[in-house]
Amino acid sequence: MNRMLATAASIAVGATGAMAETYTYGSWVPASDYINSDALPEVFRRVDEETNGEVQWELIAGGQLAGGVETFAAIQDGLMDAGVAAANYVPNLLPSIATLYGLAVPGDDPVAAAGAANEVMMLHCPSCLEETRNLNQVPMGGYASAPYMLICRDPITRVDQLQGLRVRASGAPLNIMEMAGASTVSVSLADTVSLLQRGGVDCTTGIGDWLKTFGYGDFAKNVTDFSLGVSSPIVGLMINRDVWNGFTEEQKMAHLRAAPWLSAMHTINNFVIGTNETLEDQIANNGVKMVAPENPEEWQAMMDRYLEEQRTTAIEMASNFGVEDPEAFLDAYDEALIKWGKLSEEIGTDVDKFAETLWEEVYSKVDLSTL
Repeated sequence: MNRMLATAASIAVGATGAMAETYTYGSWVPASDYINSDALPEVFRRVDEETNGEVQWELIAGGQLAGGVETFAAIQDGLMDAGVAAANYVPNLLPSIATLYGLAVPGDDPVAAAGAANEVMMLHCPSCLEETRNLNQVPMGGYASAPYMLICRDPITRVDQLQGLRVRASGAPLNIMEMAGASTVSVSLADTVSLLQRGGVDCTTGIGDWLKTFGYGDFAKNVTDFSLGVSSPIVGLMINRDVWNGFTEEQKMAHLRAAPWLSAMHTINNFVIGTNETLEDQIANNGVKMVAPENPEEWQAMMDRYLEEQRTTAIEMASNFGVEDPEAFLDAYDEALIKWGKLSEEIGTDVDKFAETLWEEVYSKVDLSTL
């Protein structure tokens, strides 16, 4: 009997080259979110296929394993093997990536922001990789947000109304709100809905998708129609380094080849196409209103003033957390945004083209020894 089992096991190993391993991915984002329903399953399918079933991922969504802040410790300690990582939640641990995410990219081009952020994080920011290395983690698959806007319980149409307003915010929108005189609150996205419901905050900065995903539209039905900029990267695939080092080189390359699809699918299908569809649905079916600014030039002047100051603010933040020469990766980001702004015009909303371009321009150039 034992010989029969041994023979069966050897046949299984011979068929695949190695025994299949299943790894755990913990997502603190609601289970219904696009990253969990579509983007990650496609990434994991690609890894499974390219490794001939040797590497398989199990997705556990909805914060069952860890919340947004706790994700980093959970990956570091091996409670889960990978997760979605928002560096702005832990700027003391990942100050370089948090500094990138804290920059407001003006306008409404998530594709350019995601492309540039991936390029800088993976190729031009040694401190980004050093910081993740110190946490026993490996980053890839960064994506960008849709343009941030002000989502409020009551209509906000003038800049002077921001004085003393209680606003939940993080990253660049937090700095913009503070510059305008608002009283900012930093809590998780999930906790924000109860504050909006109880009146603990007047507004949150956020994207249109969150009206539905987190239920903000049930309690905050006034969206000021002005872009506070796009932010990137949220790291879609942050992998435990011990797990990563246990992969063969071919298995590592399978993950690098799949990562652009996470960036492309989630950025375009969710934060461009999906967010627009969610806004339209919330307006049509949930009483949400797009509120036009009374004096658009005042809002633009506020944004211009912030953009003039944000580089200095970013350098100060990074330096205060011990980052050496943050100017280097900030310069690289400025150059990459110009480059990806042009590429974005060619990509449009073509997910395949975006993923292929990310592979050609970024992930095919990653030196595995630097991760």
